[in-house]
Amino acid sequence: MELRGTVRFRFQAPEHEVDVLLEGDAGWVSTLREEMDLSGDVGVLQPLAARLVASDEPEPESAMGGEDEMLEEMPLPEEAVLPGPPPDPSRIPSVVRVIGSLDVDSRVAELGGHGQSDPDLEIIIEILDELEDEMEPLSDNMSGDPLAEAWIQLLLTLVVREHGHTSLPLSSIEMAVGDRVNSHGIDLEMFLDRLWMMGRLERIHGGAETQYAPNPSWLELR
Repeated sequence: MELRGTVRFRFQAPEHEVDVLLEGDAGWVSTLREEMDLSGDVGVLQPLAARLVASDEPEPESAMGGEDEMLEEMPLPEEAVLPGPPPDPSRIPSVVRVIGSLDVDSRVAELGGHGQSDPDLEIIIEILDELEDEMEPLSDNMSGDPLAEAWIQLLLTLVVREHGHTSLPLSSIEMAVGDRVNSHGIDLEMFLDRLWMMGRLERIHGGAETQYAPNPSWLELR
């Protein structure tokens, strides 16, 4: 009689720091035990999903058949067919342009976009004056001063959408809204840095002074 199926073999010799654990098919485990001179009554053999059968009993055949039979019965994949007519490269118009010859500003203007222009703070301040009675604080009070945040948001919105600039220096922000937010110098810079730490502004170093750029999602905050 012999075991067939899944078994677990364990041998320990703590005095020699030996700990052997084998788990798998009974035949495979038996072969490894012989190679390690651990066959016979050495260690503990535990059947997991095994049974005792006569040594001359044939292995049961799989209900799915042998591997070769499965491969023969498996149909070959059909050749993929794309929908529509076959591509015709001759119908794709070619565009040849010298590298660097594209006038980006003129193309943007043709598409209805605004070109970049230097912000005129005097005009921007006049616009802010006209909107002063309509200004309302943002509904989100995480900054601690939602009305001041709303003024800075409006200022940077005008700079981005009307002039195509992505940032504004600290001095320009102070000139445009310093009195409106009742904050100047280091106090205004600390408030802008708070918005930067909240992810609502980007702080840009370089040049004569620090600049601040709005996060696009923050411009939509109401």
